[in-house]
Amino acid sequence: MLRDMMIHTVASDQSYSRGVRYYQQGRVEELEPVGKTGRTYQAQVSGSSRYHVKVSLSKDGNGIEQYDCDCPAAQQYIGACKHVVAVLKVIQEEQEQQETGEKSPAALETVIEKLRAAYDVRRQQPARSAGSRRMFHFFAEADHQEYRPQSGERQGAYLIPRLFVEDMYGRTQCWLEFRFGTGRLYVVRNLLSFLQAKERGEDWALGQSGSVNLSRIFWADPVSEKLCALLQDARREEENVIPYRPAGGYHYTGYDSYLFEQKRFKLSPEHLGRFLAVMGDTSFEMRINGAELGDVRPVSGAPTLGVRVQDDGGNGQVRLDTDDLLPLDDGCRYLYHDQCIYTVEPKFARAVRPLWQSFSAASHIEVSEADMGRFFEEVLPMLERAAEVQVDPVFLERYRLQPLTAELYIDYAGDGVAVQVFLCYGDARYNPLSDKEPPLRDGRRLVRDLRGEQEILGRLKHYGFRPERDRFVQKKEEESYDFLTEGLSELPDWVDVYYADSFVKRPVRPMPKVTAGVRVSETDLLEVTFDMKNLDFQELMDILDSYHQKRRYHRLKDRTFVTLEDQQMQALADFVDHVGITRKQEGTAGVVELPLSHAMYLDELSRGEDSLHLERSRAFRALVRDIRHPEEAETEVPESLAGVLRDYQETGFRWLTTLASHHLGGILADDMGLGKTLQVIAFLLSQQNDTDPPSLVVAPTSLMYNWLDEIQRFAPQLRASAVAGTKAERETLLAAVDEKCDVLITTYNLLKRDIASYENIRFRYCILDEAQHIKNPVTQNARAVKKVRAGGYFALTGTPIENTLTELWSIFDFLMPGYLLTHKKFKTHFETPIVRDQDERTMKDLRRHVMPFILRRMKKDVLTELPDKVERRMVNEMTPKQEKVYQAWFIRSQKEFAAELRANGFGDSRIKILAILTRLRQIACDPSLFLEGYEGGSGKLDMLEEVVGEAVESGHRLLIFSQFTTMLAHIGERLRRLGISYHYLDGSTPALERIRLVKSFNQGGAPIFLISLKAGGTGLNLTGADMVIHFDPWWNPAVEDQATDRAYRLGQKNNVQVLKFITKNTVEEKIYELQERKKSLIDQMIQPGENFLTKLSEEEIRDLFARR
Repeated sequence: MLRDMMIHTVASDQSYSRGVRYYQQGRVEELEPVGKTGRTYQAQVSGSSRYHVKVSLSKDGNGIEQYDCDCPAAQQYIGACKHVVAVLKVIQEEQEQQETGEKSPAALETVIEKLRAAYDVRRQQPARSAGSRRMFHFFAEADHQEYRPQSGERQGAYLIPRLFVEDMYGRTQCWLEFRFGTGRLYVVRNLLSFLQAKERGEDWALGQSGSVNLSRIFWADPVSEKLCALLQDARREEENVIPYRPAGGYHYTGYDSYLFEQKRFKLSPEHLGRFLAVMGDTSFEMRINGAELGDVRPVSGAPTLGVRVQDDGGNGQVRLDTDDLLPLDDGCRYLYHDQCIYTVEPKFARAVRPLWQSFSAASHIEVSEADMGRFFEEVLPMLERAAEVQVDPVFLERYRLQPLTAELYIDYAGDGVAVQVFLCYGDARYNPLSDKEPPLRDGRRLVRDLRGEQEILGRLKHYGFRPERDRFVQKKEEESYDFLTEGLSELPDWVDVYYADSFVKRPVRPMPKVTAGVRVSETDLLEVTFDMKNLDFQELMDILDSYHQKRRYHRLKDRTFVTLEDQQMQALADFVDHVGITRKQEGTAGVVELPLSHAMYLDELSRGEDSLHLERSRAFRALVRDIRHPEEAETEVPESLAGVLRDYQETGFRWLTTLASHHLGGILADDMGLGKTLQVIAFLLSQQNDTDPPSLVVAPTSLMYNWLDEIQRFAPQLRASAVAGTKAERETLLAAVDEKCDVLITTYNLLKRDIASYENIRFRYCILDEAQHIKNPVTQNARAVKKVRAGGYFALTGTPIENTLTELWSIFDFLMPGYLLTHKKFKTHFETPIVRDQDERTMKDLRRHVMPFILRRMKKDVLTELPDKVERRMVNEMTPKQEKVYQAWFIRSQKEFAAELRANGFGDSRIKILAILTRLRQIACDPSLFLEGYEGGSGKLDMLEEVVGEAVESGHRLLIFSQFTTMLAHIGERLRRLGISYHYLDGSTPALERIRLVKSFNQGGAPIFLISLKAGGTGLNLTGADMVIHFDPWWNPAVEDQATDRAYRLGQKNNVQVLKFITKNTVEEKIYELQERKKSLIDQMIQPGENFLTKLSEEEIRDLFARR
């Protein structure tokens, strides 16, 4: 028999629904059988015109083999049109009537006669011409050929389920059987074989004469596809659970199957649920205990069941009105009822299970008169959860069947809570602790809801209540909070709660809304106040103490609980903790005073979506605006530099002046080559005042005269002096400093020697150039500069962080002592969580602290006219002798490394490890750096000779950096041999000589400049170069970048090539790859960068000594 699903699968949803509507409207006329088989029908369907439809069914009448219609839609679109669907629905109706026996033989004969009469009418119509007959024949034949799949074409297939349910030994068993086919459907007699054939793309027999290759089919409807996936998943799951049998086992699949048995797929409750989910609202055939039920529909939800409680002479008779209820699993999650299978919720399943167990063997149950009271108390409440129960009115005259309600009266009991309970049935009210039974007034027996009563009393017991005279009491604060916040909300809606007069009407309340206000005082301090609505400052701190103890609540003095489990608490705690507010800081009227340096942090902290609301005064907003947007400041650039400074340099100048006007310090951290020195000179010139003391610039030795030269060039009106000469000369200069200059320039080395002479001088500003020189806070450099007294402090550095966050702390400790706490607290609160735990939240908080005081611009962002920089790694092979030496020393180094770790452990071996690695790197450059008498050559030096020769010949000018001065000497010797002149600079080059060499190179002197990386990596302007070679990689790539930027900086007119030489199959390659993989702290805080060798983990350093 045709099924709806089969008809639906050959048509689109729209065609199917319209075809059903045509069928219901009776638009199908003149349906008649055609031919001798009785499987082909033709009909006329009335639409916008009359259309001729012809369909052919499979031999068993269950499948659709062919269909045709002469409407335009059928010619244009794939699939059955609405006219075909309407005809199929009429045929289905005839099949159903014949199958159910609704038509007698005489009635069937009448139908046949009508069909014959219709056929005779059609024969009496005018005959078509021979030409038209041929036309119809040719088009019908073409359509027939198009419909039948050709060899190699993919065919649409269906998988149609049938659900079987049998009672086996008192238990319900369910299984599925399937029919499969591309037109006519055939029973799948071995599901496992079918699944294996489908997986392998093999042929599958269809009946006795045909077959189909399963790799050439597609599922013609989504349900078939999902059913196949369900079977495949079940098979795979079973294979993963059941141990495989040895070869020669009973099943070809190699394992015993509990789910598949020939054509049966046995359904566990889980698989039954999956099957119903796959079917959705699609009906399917079902058979129960051999009885065919026809189409059954899955439904999500509970069936409507009816139970009647009738009087039988004083006894009771309980009847289940539903006679076809059948659970399909032990847990009653899946219920058959009235041509539907219901998937019910677990709560309903638990209620319906005892109902089914009671009535599965009997249509009704007799309950004696003596047991009726118990029935009403114990059974009726459960019945009402699963069914609609009708109780004979006779019983209402004997029993009081009224719903249970309860009243709870709450009061304090010490630190805990007391509850007095009254259970009520109508006007019958009693206390279960002081009354044995509810009072009876009308002679009827009271039917108590024992389950409901137990629910109330059990809930109190769960929250720690114990009987005490006529009430329940619990005396622990924690349990009281749980009951008031959770327990009360869990009570059923038939419970009323009343509070005693002594009990606060809102015993638990959310944290009162707290807002903060901030203003700038006349003494340049921030005054922070809190608006806390009925809370004073000390009580607020008490609440925060409870929050930090990870308590869920805080109890106020009036015994009210304040919940601490909302987002406002986190925002408030962050605000107070991060700003560093303590009880001791409370001033008059609850005002907390903070340094002005906290302004930007306070503002940033309160801008998040869940942050504490901060009321800002006008002066505070102006301060924040000036620092955040220095380009908008009204400060005028000194007239002599108005046409000299670029836009970004003017912004840097205004940023410095804004900070200085508020007595704040900062780090000018512009990319190398952007003119940090010029911006500071402009700032110092704007601050020049004959009545003010001079400013102090502290720079590396190599840059002292560079500062003097730059001031004389850009601001000759500033009187500048270098603190140089003998100690006596320096002391004389310092003694008369107030009278002779505006700017003093000294070096880190000289400052720490002369610090005693500086302690009595107060400078206008103290400015550190290359401030990374004080990155270690315990060095003499750092200690000396922090003793200098000045009205403001600034630092210049392109790398505020090179290795650790302590370096950043040390610079801030110079700028604004205490702003980032003490070093010990900084490590605890910031460095350890960030570095060790990768704590993003702490990293974000540190950024909020420091970023307002760091101005960082990159060349690519502000110098759009700067030419390109191209970086390239060049790998060289070692000479044969060099490789032999390297391998021997590498093996020796491995042994030394292992012995050192065994002797001293990793933590105490870093210096020795670095020495071993340095030795290997020297051999990678040139073994003669390390081994006397070595004459085997250097692959890297040979490559340099080729590159330099071609570069100089092409007119390029080169900077060559190396960390080894002896290597620079070897390179110089090779250049002399080639007849190429060069400049040379290392740590021993005097400051004035450095300036001369730089000018000579930039003005077209020697084409090559050999530079020691450590001595010349900073402070030099070598824009005359357009090629940079790093002969050997330095531990810290940031230092390499600084060196590169000697050429790639403001003033560069040419593209710059950067070549990094790496020796193949050496530790250089491993270090380079490791640095590329890792990201450094400077990347997270300031700029892109890499991690550094000195901070590698033990595992990473072990890898350096491992062979590839």
